[in-house]
Amino acid sequence: MKLNCDKGILLEGLNLVGRAVSARTTKPILECVLLYTRTDKGLTLCGNDLEMSITTAVLEADVEKPGMIALNAKLFTDIVRKMPGDFICIEVDDKGVAEVTCGRAKMKIFGLPGEEFPLIPEKELEHVSVRYRVPATELRDMIRQTIFSVSMDQSKLILTGELFEIKKGLLQVVSVDMHRISYRSYKFPYATLENHNHSAVIPARALHELSRVLPNDDSTEVVFYFTENRVVFDTHDFTFVSRLLVGDFIRYDQIFNEDFNTVLTIGRAELLNALERALLVAGENKLIPIKMEIKDDELTVTAHTAERGHAHDEIPCGTDGQDLTIYFNPRYIIDALRVIEEERVVIKFSGPKSACTVRGLPDEVGEDGSYPENWLDDQKYLIVPLRGPA
Repeated sequence: MKLNCDKGILLEGLNLVGRAVSARTTKPILECVLLYTRTDKGLTLCGNDLEMSITTAVLEADVEKPGMIALNAKLFTDIVRKMPGDFICIEVDDKGVAEVTCGRAKMKIFGLPGEEFPLIPEKELEHVSVRYRVPATELRDMIRQTIFSVSMDQSKLILTGELFEIKKGLLQVVSVDMHRISYRSYKFPYATLENHNHSAVIPARALHELSRVLPNDDSTEVVFYFTENRVVFDTHDFTFVSRLLVGDFIRYDQIFNEDFNTVLTIGRAELLNALERALLVAGENKLIPIKMEIKDDELTVTAHTAERGHAHDEIPCGTDGQDLTIYFNPRYIIDALRVIEEERVVIKFSGPKSACTVRGLPDEVGEDGSYPENWLDDQKYLIVPLRGPA
């Protein structure tokens, strides 16, 4: 194998696929990045930790001799990064030793046979009848606005991922950690999926990494599809593959309801700031609640601990329904408010011991409280309260 390529392009590709390389493993091949060429079509890089894999699109390279080699990802990336020139020459001998040359600098690194690298069989990814398209920025936002509610409890493995559900022309992304539910949806612009249903649960770690590498470009679309055991996300620059979690996800749609006794409309920033001040007093102890009192178009937020002190905020708001006193872990509401983009939110309560729902409000609401026709209720959060002090 012998090729020449631009150092910047190679380094960018290595940084991308390096996100799918195992940091701790007893299998040396999983610490490697695979380099392979197909005739003179350029260079392709791949990282795979058996949970997810990232493969670059074909990188521009002058290929003199095709081949494949697996090189330790960290060592090879560090070598490329510290090379002095702009163009890299990589030449692999029959013993699997890769010589990396750039300008007058030359280094050698011992590789492993590329045939040992766990590539996903192409035939598994080729015969898929239904593929979905979503803007890259939309997909990244959907992950960002829900991922924080994924459960950390490994005894409920299915909840350590996010549900991707296609139903009635909607892509619905849902995360649950038994204390809250986060929901985002996206309406596909084409009608062919109106009667198509599919659901799968994708590990949170894979989605974290995917969101970091998705392009920040409104014009870029991501094509994704499901095989029996995997999900595949395709862009112009890379292919991202993750295994799927197996099990029955919680029936979230049966938990959201519209049976409320108290409705609160309030400025998002004002509420967020008050809760963050209360959190300073409550600390990170999830068992210490903050108190929210709703009465006479005013919300009072208080927190008290013997060790840290006392916080008290009064915020003007709109209220409808019964007066209410309820206790929450402030972190759960803060997480939702930080990813809602509207300036105002509506919080609906069924009672002091029942979960509430949090939604953003559109800027324009009719005098009768109606929403604009083109406004979609595509983002909502359900939060379970805490028991108040005895």
